[in-house]
Order: sequence, then structure tokens, then C-alpha cells
Amino acid sequence: MSSAEKATKKQCNQECCKVSEEIKQRAAGMEKEIIAERRYFHKHPELSLKETETANALCWRLASMGIEYTRVPGNGIIATIKGTAPDAYDAEGNPRRRIALRSDIDALPVTELTGAPYASENEGVMHACGHDCHMSMLLGAARILLGMTDEIHGEVRLLFQPAEELGLGAKAMVDAGLLADVSAAIGAHNNPNYAPGQIAVGPE
Repeated sequence: MSSAEKATKKQCNQECCKVSEEIKQRAAGMEKEIIAERRYFHKHPELSLKETETANALCWRLASMGIEYTRVPGNGIIATIKGTAPDAYDAEGNPRRRIALRSDIDALPVTELTGAPYASENEGVMHACGHDCHMSMLLGAARILLGMTDEIHGEVRLLFQPAEELGLGAKAMVDAGLLADVSAAIGAHNNPNYAPGQIAVGPE
């Protein structure tokens, strides 16, 4: 590696660290809001392919942030955050790259017995697999990114996927072409086997 390449790499690392720190600070500032949203979704779970009110609640939140979105048949949602970096788009108006962030939205046919003040109000239905967390996480990420569009060199696509528990929602969204023009797709799933703040990364 040449000295120029080393200098460029060092500069990129410094910029990444700066952006990462800003993201952490923004996330910490909206922690209570994210928790409140997670508890709302936990309290109002819906089964696969029946996530109508969940989708409505998500769309309302996206609209309140000024984020453009489109409903996908079967209660899916696609939304877009457009970057404002100087090189975000080419001369034809196409994004330099497009990254997708994905959350599932359906719950399980489980009766909740936690006694929590935000326990499920829908008898026999519970967010027992963490999709309530995933939705609030993606909404939180959207709020963070909206405040950092000058750091986005392209577009970020938000995917809210229904019917994950039935294995049907992903196929429906892929068939709708929502990943055809995406450079990479990133999804996260909470796991109680890991400590808070610990992240496990895999290719699938």
C-alpha cells in the first residue's frame, strides 16, 4: 500500500469514527422515544398477513417525519430517505448507491402472561419474537438518518416486511422488485443470548 493509499485509508477511518460517534449520540438522545414506540407496538400485536393497524401506525410515523413511503400488497411498506451529499446522485438523477434497512412487523399466536403494563391487548397474540423492537429500531434509525442526510451518498430504503413468521413476506417484497436496485440489505434481530451492546454479525 502506497503512502497516499495509507493516508486515504486513515482519513476514511477517521470520518467513519466521527459519523459513528454522532449516530451514538443521536440514538442516546432518543432512547426514551424508541422505548415508548417499542412498547406501543408490543401492546398492539397482529398476526402475519393481518398487520393492518401495525402498518397504519408505521405509515403515520413515517409521514410525521416527512418520509415518502409506499404500501406494498400484504401490509408491507417501503420508504426512502434521500441523501444530500454532493455526490449522492449522478447526472441522470440516479442514486450513487442504495442501501436497504429491513424490519419485520408481525407477531406470534402466543398468549402473553408477563403482566407488564404494556402487555398485549390482543388476546392470543404477542410480540414474542422481538419484532416490536425491530420496528422501533428502524424508526429510530430513520430519525437519525434524517438528521444526517449530508452524510448519505445515495439513498437509504426502509423495508417493513409483513408475514416473516410464515416465511411469506420476504418473497412478496422481493417479487415486488424492492431489492432489484439495492446494493446491500441489512437486517437485525434481537437475541437475549447476547449482552446489551453486543452485536453478532453474519452473512445471512
